[in-house]
Amino acid sequence: MYRASQKPRSMIARVEPINSFAIFRRTLAICGIAACVCIFAFQTNEERIVPDKQKRIDRRAFLKGSAAAGAAVTAGSVAGGLITEPANAEAAPAKWNKEVDVVIVGTGHAGLAAAITAADSGAKVVILEKLKKEWEGGNSKVSGNMWWTPTDLPQAKQYIEALSYGLTDKECIEALAEEMLKLNDWLDKLGIKHTPLGIFQPEHPELPGAACVRTWCNGGSSDGKLWIPLREQVEKRKIEVIYEAPAKALIQKPSEEIAGIRAEVEGKPYFIKARKAVILCCGGFEFDFEMQKQFLPGWPIYGQGTPGNTGDGIRMAQSVGAALWHMNNPLAGLGGIVVPEFAPIVIPFGIYGAPYIHVDKLGKRFMSENRPSRHGFGVKEYIMFFDGVIGDFTRLPCFTIFDETARSHGPLVSGNRGKFGWFSWHSGYEWSKDNSKEIEKGWIVKGETIAELAGKLGIKPEDLEVTINHYNESCKKQVDPDFNRPKQSLIAIEKPPYYAVKVYPTMVNTQGGPRRNGKCQVMDPFGEPIPRLYTAGELGSFWGWMYNGGGNNAECLCTGQIAARNAVAMKSLA
Repeated sequence: MYRASQKPRSMIARVEPINSFAIFRRTLAICGIAACVCIFAFQTNEERIVPDKQKRIDRRAFLKGSAAAGAAVTAGSVAGGLITEPANAEAAPAKWNKEVDVVIVGTGHAGLAAAITAADSGAKVVILEKLKKEWEGGNSKVSGNMWWTPTDLPQAKQYIEALSYGLTDKECIEALAEEMLKLNDWLDKLGIKHTPLGIFQPEHPELPGAACVRTWCNGGSSDGKLWIPLREQVEKRKIEVIYEAPAKALIQKPSEEIAGIRAEVEGKPYFIKARKAVILCCGGFEFDFEMQKQFLPGWPIYGQGTPGNTGDGIRMAQSVGAALWHMNNPLAGLGGIVVPEFAPIVIPFGIYGAPYIHVDKLGKRFMSENRPSRHGFGVKEYIMFFDGVIGDFTRLPCFTIFDETARSHGPLVSGNRGKFGWFSWHSGYEWSKDNSKEIEKGWIVKGETIAELAGKLGIKPEDLEVTINHYNESCKKQVDPDFNRPKQSLIAIEKPPYYAVKVYPTMVNTQGGPRRNGKCQVMDPFGEPIPRLYTAGELGSFWGWMYNGGGNNAECLCTGQIAARNAVAMKSLA
């Protein structure tokens, strides 16, 4: 296949055999039966002459083929074996609204790191932010604002490879590990201090290489303590940020090079030419619930981060032929409630040092309530369970059951120690100290008896009563025979009235998106880079399966730099 990035070969025409069955099979899957019939009619096992200077059928164009592409094939383009431009490419405008060297989409840690790196290399940069200025920062701003770095490169590669569980190639693992090793030096140059944090150090100690993990913060976690000084560095460099400017489509040349982006500003199309490259740093698909159904192992799951993460970057990259990876990997632990006043924003919920259990829709316990979450990996296999006999996710949602002792123990909303998560940052809601206001609102369901509570939850009263009685017997014996919950946490649920909260898994973020290589170039399904298109951060994250706390922030900062360095090295488009 002749690609724009390859050196021209000989101009002499040559005889090339055509595998008509392979073409037929691929087109059947992508363009529809009508197009395939036409292809089969035109393509035979006969040889045909194809001049080397001709652009032959492009595999990525097939992948992006639609019914319209099939119609074009039927009209006769297959006879010549040529597709002159990508099937779904957005046409370049007659006039650009703006021209820069690098267009960056997103103002999270990845976007800020990319912008700083590109600007420091002399590039003219613009950042597009989907939301208004008050809500900028993506997941990064409202995250724990911690990161981790390794003490040893070979151990780092070993640990990241183990975390990825075979789903991330070694080139990417090596690139990430090498950049993480240099991360604190880069932050130091920006005046951001790396203070030892100590938690999640490591989060998976049983994995090889885990001893290398060190976690850091900039004088404390949460509260935007990493994001805020990075944003100040962008401001210091006078890098332009355009707010309320959602990116809508990538502009692709016939050569398949990405030439810019179409955004929307004040409700109108706004075209920005990228002379060197576009870097997508616009997060995952936590708030696209239809995409959840197609890719996640269970749904719905609710995000703790920005509601702006609706899979925009994934769709834009797909439209120009990107492969996807890690789409089934949400960081999702149990512990959030969703109420009409704030839906789909999740409210973090937790009970500490008081009696409670989790039960499914049938009123049965299904796991140790004290099982380590490990950013969701420790518990998601229990929560995202589909009962094929019943035909339902019986634990999505589940119910947290507790009594008056727990209700009076203190507020049941978690995350009061600093600003963490979108609800804490932007809701303006103050949870009552004794949970009474939330009971009145119906967020917490109340029953004078277990039977009454069960009826309000749609659970058979006798089933919930059996579960509670069995649990209370375990508390008396200080042994949990079913799930081995630690004995110090076995506190009986016995003081009426009784309460319940409908609880969902909550995501920190998704990890899936366009597949990228070690240079952060977006790859097509055949392992070839899409020219001048890069991603950074959680959009197509390197974290393939398991996760260590602080890993996404570290990756954002590292991949933002990697993408920017490679982008600015490109020769400018005419």
